[in-house]
Amino acid sequence: MTDGLKLELSDDEQEQAREVLQRLLSRGAILREEGRDLYDWACIHRVRLDAVASLIGLKLQWENDSRLIVGIPQSPRLLRRMKQDETLVTLALWYDFDRAVKDEGKAPDEVMMTVREFNQQLEAKFKNLKLPPETRLGEILHLLDRKGLVRLESTVPSLANATIRILPTIRFIIPFQDIEDWNRTRERYQATTSPNTNSSDGDSESEDPTD
Repeated sequence: MTDGLKLELSDDEQEQAREVLQRLLSRGAILREEGRDLYDWACIHRVRLDAVASLIGLKLQWENDSRLIVGIPQSPRLLRRMKQDETLVTLALWYDFDRAVKDEGKAPDEVMMTVREFNQQLEAKFKNLKLPPETRLGEILHLLDRKGLVRLESTVPSLANATIRILPTIRFIIPFQDIEDWNRTRERYQATTSPNTNSSDGDSESEDPTD
């Protein structure tokens, strides 16, 4: 923070602002259901947080209906390259979220499915590509959980029976205009990716919003 901004924040407020920014940098978003006090404090201090976040290359997206704050990186330094299989899984999650909300009428915070269901749909979307095995899929889903794109909920030992809840943050992290835009991206990806290539090797052209 600059000296000027520090003068506007008490010591306690600076600590709260620091927690907000660290949460956004590490997890990409703040959901009220997971951090009510922090979320409510951030909303009260929205103008100052917008100013402070801009200094470190973040644009804050305030989604009041979803009770969600998303930190969208504006600097390449805050982005990381995604592996090919991570990209495929993330693309599939965006598609499933979009269809559930637009076609099935689900609320943005109620899009859920089991890992088994998601994996079956993943295979249908990318028939010509080598997809991650179950162990690797679990690693990717846990990564996306840490990045605030999904919540992986499980009360059973089997990953296949665990529940994926796709968070509304995915609309802002992967800002496709519509499903046609998504389809064009899938076609380009399939045209440039060999089906014999190990999908966990190498980087794709996608970028994760937080490092």
